Amino acid sequence: DGQGHEIRDLFINRPDENGVALFYATLDSGRIKNIGVTNATVTGASTVGCLVGRNEGTVDNSYSSGNVNGEVRVGGLAGSNVGTVLNSHSSGNVNGSSRIGGLAGSNRGGSLDNSYSICSVIGVDDVGGLVGYTQGSNVSNSYSTGNVNGNQNVGGLVGSNGCRDAQTKSIVRDSYSTGNVNGNQNVGGLVGHNYFGTVSNSYSTGNVNGDQNVGGLVGNKALLTNVSNSFWDIEKSGQATSDGGTGKNTTEMKNITTFSEVDWNIIAVVNTTMRDTSYIWNIINNVTYPFLSWQA
Repeated sequence: DGQGHEIRDLFINRPDENGVALFYATLDSGRIKNIGVTNATVTGASTVGCLVGRNEGTVDNSYSSGNVNGEVRVGGLAGSNVGTVLNSHSSGNVNGSSRIGGLAGSNRGGSLDNSYSICSVIGVDDVGGLVGYTQGSNVSNSYSTGNVNGNQNVGGLVGSNGCRDAQTKSIVRDSYSTGNVNGNQNVGGLVGHNYFGTVSNSYSTGNVNGDQNVGGLVGNKALLTNVSNSFWDIEKSGQATSDGGTGKNTTEMKNITTFSEVDWNIIAVVNTTMRDTSYIWNIINNVTYPFLSWQA
């Protein structure tokens, strides 16, 4: 329990080692909470993050800022998550090769809840603004705003949303992304490649560019994949099509009717200081896009 304190100017340079972070790993009974790691520079090979390399337990109310570099499973806060990350956030720059994410590099069987990333993320495969790769896991009530650049399976929120099998799906719900997304293949404003995953009650607004399988919301999805009640901004994204979801113009994306008609848990508020946290989503009607009611 960091009791709200910060660890500043952390410097780790171990480019040939795995599990590189302030904490190597938390086991399933471990818990890290109420701590910030700021102005960090962390370099490793695999499973690299500012706060924890591999999280099997719980990370709660924690944050990181700085530059994180590695090869595989690289994230701003955590390299790999198989436990729970909630009420946490990351900022800075994340660079690597495969499974690269602003908050977590990979999320296998774990959950990312009520969290966000404003990291700039650069990678090659499975690159996402919040998380690079998911498998049989959940991302909910979360968002990302940083720009994302990669080659294959590149998404504003999640690079590759996958599963262990067709019965164990990864779920993205009540989440959004606003950063610009650039890649080559399977490039989406929210999800790059949706492989047996589900997406619901989510949206994206960032500009999207790519060469093959490019979509305003989802770049490419497999059969038996469900995308429901989710939207992207056609004007902002520069994309008129998506492999799932519904495209709307900017005016429609800022109108509560677009979302209430498909039963989003949303209410209009007067301004951002008058939040109604009894709803998942708030919106200043005809002024803002929907935002999560817990946002500061």
